[in-house]
Amino acid sequence: METISPAIPCPNQAPQCAAASISTHETMARVLQMFEPDSADQPVAAKFPVLLRRVHAGESLVHEGAPADAIFFVRLGTFKVFRIAEDGYEQVLAFAVRREVLGFEALCAASYPAAMQALEDSTVYVIPRCEIAQLSHALPSFALVLQRAGSLTLTHSRELVDILAAVASDVRLARFLIQLSKRMAACGQSPRRFLLRMGRREIASLLGVAHETVSRCFSALAAMGFLYVNDREIDILDMNGLKAFSRSTRRQTDDAPGPRHPGLVRPTGRTPVRALAHPSGLMPGGAI
Repeated sequence: METISPAIPCPNQAPQCAAASISTHETMARVLQMFEPDSADQPVAAKFPVLLRRVHAGESLVHEGAPADAIFFVRLGTFKVFRIAEDGYEQVLAFAVRREVLGFEALCAASYPAAMQALEDSTVYVIPRCEIAQLSHALPSFALVLQRAGSLTLTHSRELVDILAAVASDVRLARFLIQLSKRMAACGQSPRRFLLRMGRREIASLLGVAHETVSRCFSALAAMGFLYVNDREIDILDMNGLKAFSRSTRRQTDDAPGPRHPGLVRPTGRTPVRALAHPSGLMPGGAI
């Protein structure tokens, strides 16, 4: 019988993560359990140690330009991926949630092209770049997980292109919320009722609009009866309507239909997001 040696950390190549993070050790069996709970590789995977890194809200997982020496599977929490321009502007490129991969560029690049920061207290499994070949050979299910992770990364890139293809800002926001809803469902959370971990400035940076525009678009979508917004708490009331609205690729904002549920809107003036009454009595969250 072939003897399989546990993965050994690469000498002098510890992942370049934020020093303030806290690390503990688990096994690859826990990683596979997230994706392939019935995998036949579980007994073998238990022999391979893996680093579990805890990152507090606001802390960096990696910095832009750091050596690309590991990939990260998000176990819990939310991360933003961003770059800092020469003028100091923070350009948000993506958000990552549970069961998604960060740093996939480590497989082909010498350094990370973007920074990764936790938006809430989060944990990630750290897979050193130098161990990926050995793990893929010893654990076929891990090789499959890695392939799916790469495919998902490409899918998210295409989805971002779909968002930015819309002319109207409120359509961009609608598409963003629909895609976020799908990702919430994929990681076992409610696809209709969730808490935004990112602020309006971060959403605006991703969508390519001003942050004031994001606030107005939330109000507009709420006034049309598609969703209820209370600070960062989102409740999608009409998913089919929101999807139909999101397909208006070239509709200008001024062409928006009138309110679909007048009972949720004040009779005069622009309806503030917080003024909308919700039948379930949703409690306030953090400021958006």
